[in-house]
Amino acid sequence: MQLAGSTTNLGLAMADSPHHDDAGKTLILSIKEDVINLKQKSEEVLQSIAFRAMIFFQIIAYGSYSILVHLCEENHAIAFSSTAMNFILEFVKLCFSFIGVIYSSTTIKFSPDLPQYVAWFRQSLPYSMPAILYFINNNLAVHMQLYMDPASYQILANFKIFTTAILYRLLIKHKLSRQQWFALSLLFFGGLAYSIGTIKNSSLTSKRSTTSSTQMREMYIHPFGIPMIAIYCTLSGLAGVYNEYILKKHYSESLHLQNLFLYSYGTILNFIPAMGSAIVALHTTRSFNPLRGFSFYTWLIVVTQALNGLFMSVVIKHSSNIIRLFVISFSLIVTAVLSYFIFHINFNIYFFISFVTMTCALSLYYS
Repeated sequence: MQLAGSTTNLGLAMADSPHHDDAGKTLILSIKEDVINLKQKSEEVLQSIAFRAMIFFQIIAYGSYSILVHLCEENHAIAFSSTAMNFILEFVKLCFSFIGVIYSSTTIKFSPDLPQYVAWFRQSLPYSMPAILYFINNNLAVHMQLYMDPASYQILANFKIFTTAILYRLLIKHKLSRQQWFALSLLFFGGLAYSIGTIKNSSLTSKRSTTSSTQMREMYIHPFGIPMIAIYCTLSGLAGVYNEYILKKHYSESLHLQNLFLYSYGTILNFIPAMGSAIVALHTTRSFNPLRGFSFYTWLIVVTQALNGLFMSVVIKHSSNIIRLFVISFSLIVTAVLSYFIFHINFNIYFFISFVTMTCALSLYYS
């Protein structure tokens, strides 16, 4: 009887074993799926944190740019060559992009094959147009600082949002709602009111307070600064929209390769006038030094703007050019704070009116 019972139990155990195996396999598969899902969620969280960190850095970089340029002024003049600074800046970005292409691509081979170089050149041609626009704009942005204080520059730079939105509508056929049109109108008239009011005040500002960056006490805009900022914002909007169009049209291309094309043109365009101005300066200085006038603040501009450019290309390709405008808008707060503590600028009533107007306009536009 005992043997029979044992045999019966053994048979039942053997009969149940397939069910136990299935349950074990299901449990293992469930654990694997949980691990994969956890890994994916972790990657998404890390990507989100990295993206937010890039945005935060860009806000700081944009907000500090005009401050740093003013700190480089000597006797109401830019101490360094803007093309030399932008050449180094573009070359740094070019090096990062080149390294990125080498380490991320398994299909691109750098060989002295003439047809391959011809193919690369043709592939790079669309990037020449935004490179030319950025070349003009980046050098204009440096010299424009002589005609306005940092906070005024940052306020008026918000016109980029207006020009970019209009160009989005004209070139990419991006439709705007009535609320967005109202927001753009509010933004435009807010900036216009600020410009008119501050130009009037600039005539009352003493020469001492506008020619020395350490004695900048009042907000000011010289009349010549208005057409400069208008050209700057128009070219910036055109370059941003066109660059986004190219990046997304060739979305399958490596971002590093796209940046390599763009920064190659930027490096060449800035190299030629940088060397030319250094050669011309030989007659007066008796020494060839393209980096003449460079200071700690100049190199700080190079580092921050190089990283800013690389981060922005990631944002534009994988998100939207509107994020770039969001960064520009919030950088005004950084500029205002730094202007107050570094230059002790007294903000006029037009600044606060414009700040409130633009904040409302941006809130309406982005909502």
